[in-house]
Amino acid sequence: MKNNMNRLVVRTLSKKRLRITIYYPTKEKHFERLSDESFGGFVKRLKSKLPNEVKTVAIVNNNGCAIKDSVELCDALIPTNRFVLNDVCYNISVDPPTIEELQISSTPVAGLVLAPRIKVINIELKNLKYVWEAKASDGDWGKISSTGTLMLYPKLIGKMVRLCCSGQGAEPVFSNVVGPVTDDEFTNSLLSRAIPIEYGYTRVMSYNILADAFLESRTEPIKNFFPYCPKKFQIREYREPRIVAEVFAHRPHIICMQEVEDKTYSNCLKPMLETYGGHITVIKGRFKAGCAMFFKADDFDECHYESFPLPDLYRQSFGIPDLIKLGQKIGSEFPDTWKDIGIRPVMTQIAVLRHKESRKLLIVGNTHLFWNPAYHVIALLHIHAMCTKIQSIRDVYEKQGESVSVVVCGDMNSQIGSLVHLYLTVGTVLQYETKGELFDFLKENVRNPVKLQLARGEPNFTNYTADFKDVIDYVLCDEHSTVGQVTPSPNLSDLEKSEGCPSAIFPSDHLPIISDVLLGERSAS
Repeated sequence: MKNNMNRLVVRTLSKKRLRITIYYPTKEKHFERLSDESFGGFVKRLKSKLPNEVKTVAIVNNNGCAIKDSVELCDALIPTNRFVLNDVCYNISVDPPTIEELQISSTPVAGLVLAPRIKVINIELKNLKYVWEAKASDGDWGKISSTGTLMLYPKLIGKMVRLCCSGQGAEPVFSNVVGPVTDDEFTNSLLSRAIPIEYGYTRVMSYNILADAFLESRTEPIKNFFPYCPKKFQIREYREPRIVAEVFAHRPHIICMQEVEDKTYSNCLKPMLETYGGHITVIKGRFKAGCAMFFKADDFDECHYESFPLPDLYRQSFGIPDLIKLGQKIGSEFPDTWKDIGIRPVMTQIAVLRHKESRKLLIVGNTHLFWNPAYHVIALLHIHAMCTKIQSIRDVYEKQGESVSVVVCGDMNSQIGSLVHLYLTVGTVLQYETKGELFDFLKENVRNPVKLQLARGEPNFTNYTADFKDVIDYVLCDEHSTVGQVTPSPNLSDLEKSEGCPSAIFPSDHLPIISDVLLGERSAS
């Protein structure tokens, strides 16, 4: 018998079904059979399906003895036996580690990021090895990267790209070939404002990435909220790669995102942002979108993380005395306001991170406040709950001798001069001009326990649509941290190429806020 190391692979589909693949030198054949089918029955099936290719079939054990036709397939097709087809010996593998699918985007654009879609069996993705290759039309394939994702830098324009994956006993598999990589003026404009990070500073990005669920209404008649934006620029496949490209271009250490859907987080953000740790929290309800937070795993260790609906902080179970007392007062004196706090929940994320090099601690808060300006009092009480919770965490660490910096990010849905804006930037709402019993109560009882400063300044707008252009997104840091450079706002000429965002250039109706912050100087003892 000739032993050319051809293979027969058995894959267990269920307790009763097997998928059998016979690998020839140049092709493969697949069969699905019952695990308790006799070997003799399988041979008959094989000969009837491939009458011109199958002459003799046998399975031999370690002693070279042929097994009987009555033996069930699950007992016959085992690694210690050999499958013999037309006098050629085949090794038998049962449920081996396998890279079953490997695909990359078919429309590579310079500046964007390629992340493979991988389906594996009996192997962990973290154990895979990656080799990206590129070639010109008249050249040979050459290695360009060994990372899990590939930034398509300008030198790749005009070249073809592919990926090879292997690892942990799995045979190497090549992806589809894509390209040539193209240059795109829209992407160039999007990424043109990226600037280097000064050593020692922590770059923070806050970005409402616009959930697909909010592109159009969910009730009849269906209304597209962005009719000025062609559909091809609204679809997930166009917007998501450009959102990730912005992250790669600006290289933030901390990312706080809003309007993130589970699907976007799982299928796009988490695999593409492979060098980041991260979490997502989603509000329960018909809109499956929430907040996501990421941090550079090479630079920070996560000490603590939690997420929760902000109204819950006013309840006994969270045990923050100041908030419980305030909630009881509101419930007693302003029952309608208390009711609104509970029925309009928003999620928040809070993480405690330790910078690996400096050992400094940083608390990061991320939220997305209720959008309707008619409920600005509710937004104020929600952000007050978040800041009070942050300070309660900070107190715990400071009692241990730590110095703790704070960064607060989010889509606050609050314009300059609003209750929320005053609370975050001044610390009180005493300057708010509206009079009334409720506002008098807020002025007396609501104080920000965390002294914050704007880390981005106040650009002309952070939300830019046909109907609304204003500042409603913020990055703030504690008063002991130093604000460094801020990434410039987009060129007005690029924004004005469309009535508003999203557009061919900008993938969201919001613009990312990007700031560099030097954390407080005192190190942990």
